[in-house]
Amino acid sequence: MPLEQNEIKVAVEQPESCSRRLSITVPADRIRRTRSSVASQIAGRVRLPGFRAGKVPAGVLEKRFGPSIEQETMDRTIQEAYREALVSENLVPINEGKVENIEYKQGADLRFDVEFEVRPEVQLERLSGFTATRPASEVTEDEVDSVIERLRDDRAEWKPREAGQNPDYGDQVTVEITVLESGGEAEAEPSEPRNYRFVLGEGQAIPMVEESIMTLQVGDEGEFTVRFPEDFPDEARRDQEQRLHIKLVEVQQKELPAADDDLARAVGEFDDMAALRERILTDLRDDSRRRADAELRRQLLNQIIEANPFELPNSLVDRYLDHMTGHSHAEGEGEKHQPTPGEEERISQVRTTLRPEAEWSLKRMMVVERISEQHEIRASQDEIDARVAELAEKHGSTESEIWLQLEKSGQLEALEREMTEDKVFEYLESQNTVL
Repeated sequence: MPLEQNEIKVAVEQPESCSRRLSITVPADRIRRTRSSVASQIAGRVRLPGFRAGKVPAGVLEKRFGPSIEQETMDRTIQEAYREALVSENLVPINEGKVENIEYKQGADLRFDVEFEVRPEVQLERLSGFTATRPASEVTEDEVDSVIERLRDDRAEWKPREAGQNPDYGDQVTVEITVLESGGEAEAEPSEPRNYRFVLGEGQAIPMVEESIMTLQVGDEGEFTVRFPEDFPDEARRDQEQRLHIKLVEVQQKELPAADDDLARAVGEFDDMAALRERILTDLRDDSRRRADAELRRQLLNQIIEANPFELPNSLVDRYLDHMTGHSHAEGEGEKHQPTPGEEERISQVRTTLRPEAEWSLKRMMVVERISEQHEIRASQDEIDARVAELAEKHGSTESEIWLQLEKSGQLEALEREMTEDKVFEYLESQNTVL
């Protein structure tokens, strides 16, 4: 059957698994009609001396606006033909199509190519026959004690150290430091003394400064030569010496509260230390189980992805990296921040480092989605209602209040996805060997 005069021709190529190239041909008659429409619109909005609005002769219009009419005709024709081609071929791009190889002579057909990327087709032919090991998730009393110690540390008070004692690691010191010599050259004038307060041993000062401070007692002062370590963040200062005048102004040591019932009541609504320990133990067990589940799921997914390989389009990975880093690889237009060469290099290094993680995360999401679709695994409304009821009981709220909070925060869909994912992994565990 012959093509209608208005109908475009489309040929589809697949240069790579996730890319498509459309070769589109637009009939000359359609281009003529589009050009006529563009010319009429321009004629209706231009104002030329000696002519009424919309009454500019075609010859005058062509002479004055011919190139503009031609360019707008091409732009409109290409965009409309591209959209029609996507619909006719049932294709959904995930990035902006790149138009190239435009071939056109006036009065003839227009031919051009558009290349773009599409989501990968995830084919899961094998989901069973794998073996994974669930890590042990026991929690010890020592781990509970560690949490108690952190709670004590959070509520510690700084008290002055007894006179006649040198500061030690863990003490908070206040010092006055003056730079006398830097890089082996004496300062023309010593710098203004500057006060610093920090905790010894927490990496807030270079080691030789801390060692010098620990030779002093409150009120003492002295001159010291210190050297910046070889791993100092500022490369220009690595292994460089400085001559400093240091005065120790104040030393405070941390005083921890007792691990008793008063601490339990200060932490939250606990009657005594036994109740606090029980809550900590429960929380640690829940966290340990979540980490064990995450590791088990990682093992299963690694084997599934390896057995059912598929490629990811670069544009999809780049957009995910934009989300991970908070910085678009395509930034730099308009009034957006223009990164310096140093920033660009750092951002590029970060993106390169994170790329394997981004690719794995995307494949993970796609595999879970495909299993959900393939096996019709979804969280039911009854299951979602039951989870909301659990959340309401846990937080001392009504179910309607929890529903409202989830809807307002946009977390309702996330909750459904999480529950669906849990069911997907329950299915995978039933199909494989878990040790």
